[in-house]
Amino acid sequence: MTTAGPTRWTLVGATPEMLVRVTNGTAEARVLAGTLDRATAPVGEAGYPQRVLLSDPKQRVEHQLAIDSLTLALDPISHGMQAPEEPFILELPNVWHLASDVSAELRPGSDGRFPTALDIAEIFHPTAAVCGTPTKLAGKVLRELEGLDRGPYAGPVGWIDSRGDGEFGIALRGGVLEDESNMRLYAGCGIVTGSDPESELAESWAKMRPMLQALHAERQ
Repeated sequence: MTTAGPTRWTLVGATPEMLVRVTNGTAEARVLAGTLDRATAPVGEAGYPQRVLLSDPKQRVEHQLAIDSLTLALDPISHGMQAPEEPFILELPNVWHLASDVSAELRPGSDGRFPTALDIAEIFHPTAAVCGTPTKLAGKVLRELEGLDRGPYAGPVGWIDSRGDGEFGIALRGGVLEDESNMRLYAGCGIVTGSDPESELAESWAKMRPMLQALHAERQ
């Protein structure tokens, strides 16, 4: 992926999170918020991620904030929304996530056309999971505190066809190739009441593990 303009980015990775998919007037999204490192899981303990993630108030609040933010943005342009009351556990090679799939039928605009995948990506982005909520206030705080330019990290990446159908993911679990021998990796966490700094830092390292392994640059 590259961005237009004077700055050229080369982004490499494989996102686990679908921002939006639009097919024949139906919009679908997958919300990931709430994370558990698989490397620290007890060996042979059945139901460990369900017990830890689903029963953790901090993780559940983080996930619900992300769900509420998405459904609030989707509601004005849709009907028949389906959002589960309970998340499920998404198993990835390095982590488990609390995940929820949301779908809705899109409303046609005054011209009779449905919103396109790109239209909805613009409405959804940035999600609560990568910016916080409420969006404008959280974005202002992040710009003051982060002290870095995210570049394409956490932005929409995907495709759209001539009918407006398409799919966009969120640019996570990847890195930006800065030159032929250097890549900068990014990861982040949802900070809510109950967040512990050391645990959040450890979660960030867990999220970067697949790219570190792919680059043969595992932490010592």
